[in-house]
Amino acid sequence: MALTQNILNPSIPFMGPIFGGLSDGKSVVIQGQIWAAVKRLSILPPWTLQKNHSFAVNLVCQNGDIAFHFNPRFNEGRVVVCNTKQKGSWGPEERTLNMPFQPGVYFEMIIHVRSHCYQVSLNGAHFLEYRHRIPFHLVQNLEINGDLSVNCISFSGTNAPPPYTPPAYNIVTPTVAAGVFSQPFFAPPMNSRRKKKTAQGYGGVTLSNPAVPLHVAIPGNFTQSRKITIVGSVPFVANRFHVNLKNSMTGNIALHINPRFKEGAIVRNTQIHGSWGSEERHMAAMPLSPGCAFHMEIINLKHNYTVSINGLMVFNYTHRIPPGQVDHLEIAGDVILSSVQY
Repeated sequence: MALTQNILNPSIPFMGPIFGGLSDGKSVVIQGQIWAAVKRLSILPPWTLQKNHSFAVNLVCQNGDIAFHFNPRFNEGRVVVCNTKQKGSWGPEERTLNMPFQPGVYFEMIIHVRSHCYQVSLNGAHFLEYRHRIPFHLVQNLEINGDLSVNCISFSGTNAPPPYTPPAYNIVTPTVAAGVFSQPFFAPPMNSRRKKKTAQGYGGVTLSNPAVPLHVAIPGNFTQSRKITIVGSVPFVANRFHVNLKNSMTGNIALHINPRFKEGAIVRNTQIHGSWGSEERHMAAMPLSPGCAFHMEIINLKHNYTVSINGLMVFNYTHRIPPGQVDHLEIAGDVILSSVQY
């Protein structure tokens, strides 16, 4: 059972793709803490939180259905509610009157996918089972929201996802010293843009959960063999978005990638001095659709850009402007970004 690179310190709320989907034997591992900063009321029991605090872990289908909703609630007698949402309606709740989570205390939650149910374990101990109401193979996204901090998400089993965004925060992981378990702690971020040294000598950048529209300079220009990685999702109600590789001085667009969902196409083009060239549209299939997460890679080769989505090469685009002139990345439209690396 091979583990992939971890998703470290994602912003909450979090929505990210489960590449390869779920399969029997696959597991989702979430490590984090209920907000330690939440104050308790001295006149109430020590576990009672000040407000209606809760959090949720959702396994979400392409059409927005929630196959598995795991929802600890501190304001309802410390109960864990599980449910399924189909066509906008919740089904009957399954409630467990046992609260294994404590504010400020580190936890590890594992969702094991089995043929008949999801098995949830907490801190190494079995907690509950939830029988499938929606086939697990329809699940495509993981969603986490509420009053918690997550320091690590990982996947195990077959068809696990490729490496995800590097951490937005530095983290010291839990250790065992002389038999004593040490809780993890978080170091404050140096900057939302993290630079890394590359062989070409320029500083690469990673942006976690950037806002859209996104306009950023590409340090060192977009040299040969350099790669841009975009991880995100398309809203359920989406028309189009675009990714542009530009020159900041002239405004020329060397590569315009424009998914158009109503047309079922990804249009590629180049703009020089305000005029568009001939469009390229041909593809074997449309790899993007509303409600789906995606992982896009743009690689600059000697004669062309190659673009892959979710691990599959979808098109090549021959250079019309020397890629060395590219010094700006622009992303706008109907898209939610989880991570951008360039």
